[in-house]
Amino acid sequence: MFQGLDKMDDCWVLVVDDSSLMRQLLLSSLKQVCKVSAVESAEQAIDVCRDAQPDLVLMDWVLEGMSGIEACKKMQRIPELSEIPVIFVTSNTSEANQELCWEAGAVDFVPKPIVPKTLQNRVKTHLKYKRQTDLLKQYSFVDGLTGIYNRRFFDLEIVRLLKQASRLQQPFAAMMLDIDFFKKYNDEYGHLKGDDVLRQVATALKQQVKRPIDTVFRYGGEEFVVLLPNTAKKGAKIIAEQLVAAVKNLCIENRGSPLEVVTVSVGLAFLAEGEYCDTTQLLHRADSALYNAKDTGRNKYTVFV
Repeated sequence: MFQGLDKMDDCWVLVVDDSSLMRQLLLSSLKQVCKVSAVESAEQAIDVCRDAQPDLVLMDWVLEGMSGIEACKKMQRIPELSEIPVIFVTSNTSEANQELCWEAGAVDFVPKPIVPKTLQNRVKTHLKYKRQTDLLKQYSFVDGLTGIYNRRFFDLEIVRLLKQASRLQQPFAAMMLDIDFFKKYNDEYGHLKGDDVLRQVATALKQQVKRPIDTVFRYGGEEFVVLLPNTAKKGAKIIAEQLVAAVKNLCIENRGSPLEVVTVSVGLAFLAEGEYCDTTQLLHRADSALYNAKDTGRNKYTVFV
């Protein structure tokens, strides 16, 4: 499972230091190890981390404006940033200061003056830990049959994404999909063939959802969920139509369906910019639209109104 973890060149470390000289020293020390970029304030660092999460943050203790300690504590309070490891760079490694590092949520500290080899080894160690953790989470959050994200990950991710959409005042779209006449398919062809259909449908759905921020989940049984952050109604309708067509175009025989091939029905729900509802409300909307799609012919999508 952990093969290849020593290869760090695709990892990204964000350096935070208000000294131009120190930034250059840290950048030059790490550029042979991984991808590395730098900002000069904690405020900038948090903005960067919100936009695209680095694998590790290397942060000076003493910064103009917000201190490194304050920044680390703030990151711990932000769910999407709380798991980014932070290493402090400090000239004061007294026992009391080390205690402050741990209490703030840091994973380590590097003493000044910087010894490049020591810095590289500590960064490599924590990048390896981070990749191991990410890999373990990936395995625990991936559905074993279909290879897409599972219900466990959905339950965590939907909460984060809804909060993010509300905070950023962005639209949000969610779809619930169900394979039409799937019970009849299993009765006719057997459960092993049914499992193969689930895999093929999951792959087809994932191929149509192309942005990195969009996600397909196996919700349970023959039911799937697609989450589309920062997506307006027009764009979500296009994707819903593509999903329906992609599954039908698999041309998987289903003698239990009037269409004689495997199809899906889709229920689509939206949140406008600035609108907020909880997970239960959003799923209720999408589920209502899904039932409408099934009641009005299947192999189609309908929108919650």
